[in-house]
Amino acid sequence: MQDSLHDNSHSLKNWANYHGHCFFCDGKQEPEVYVKKAIEWGMTVLGISSHAPVGFDTDWNMKEEKLSEYLKVLSHLKEKYKERIKLLTSMEVDYIPGEAGPSHQRVVNANLDYIVGSVHFVEAYDDGTHFSIDDSTEDFTRGLNQIFGGDIQKLVKRYFELQKEMIANEPPHILGHMDKIRMHNRNRFFFDEKDKWYLDEVRSTMKLAAEKGVVVEINTKYFERADFSFPSRDHFRWMGEEKIPVTLNSDAHHPDKLLSGFKEILEMVENSGITELWHYHGNGQTFVPKRFSRDTIKW
Repeated sequence: MQDSLHDNSHSLKNWANYHGHCFFCDGKQEPEVYVKKAIEWGMTVLGISSHAPVGFDTDWNMKEEKLSEYLKVLSHLKEKYKERIKLLTSMEVDYIPGEAGPSHQRVVNANLDYIVGSVHFVEAYDDGTHFSIDDSTEDFTRGLNQIFGGDIQKLVKRYFELQKEMIANEPPHILGHMDKIRMHNRNRFFFDEKDKWYLDEVRSTMKLAAEKGVVVEINTKYFERADFSFPSRDHFRWMGEEKIPVTLNSDAHHPDKLLSGFKEILEMVENSGITELWHYHGNGQTFVPKRFSRDTIKW
């Protein structure tokens, strides 16, 4: 991976990543290791967005009691490395109606630079346990059968309904991995991603995001191991035609993955007619579009 990042044909300097996780949640290293790697690779902006706390225990969300320390550590690193990189403080915030979301007081009080909003949890089992679409395919199948009576359309539509609800009522700055539910199609054919009902769900969600000023990330986390992106590359040309605001994020859980899949996805993006990527501007937590060139990778 490191060799491909530093070949002579396409430097990845001047890049940003706004979605990544450190050891305050399910990431693998302390925040400073990510910062040093970003500087080593010539990145100009790094946003660390650990999974925000929720009101119950999970395998990946930050513990409530760790939030204050997380904010202090990032504040210290911002000052320490301010001459070498713009470090941004964020969280990936789960949207769970009535329980968690971008406007939850714990998120507001954190005074973040920006927010990545995502849906992982879709309804709950009879005992109150939250059902996550991001668990194993076996767990996904159990939730599908026990909560949705085996009706995959009902489950998928609820997943997108929750995203639209978040965008409409508690819009984040970035919409995280918006069609991640399709990850389970790697292991088993749950639904046809070319069916009209599914295309309508994906694209109506992105159009609402555009209307509300929410940037849709192209998430490259699974590209190296499964040739996957979220949204699927099948939507890139449509996204360009519809002027959907997009940015690239790798959802890195390890420092070496900060730019995972960027070069390959960027070529697909450019070939699809997308000419701008949105980047943090500050001054009110805003993102603005900037034209890019794959040949120079400079802004």
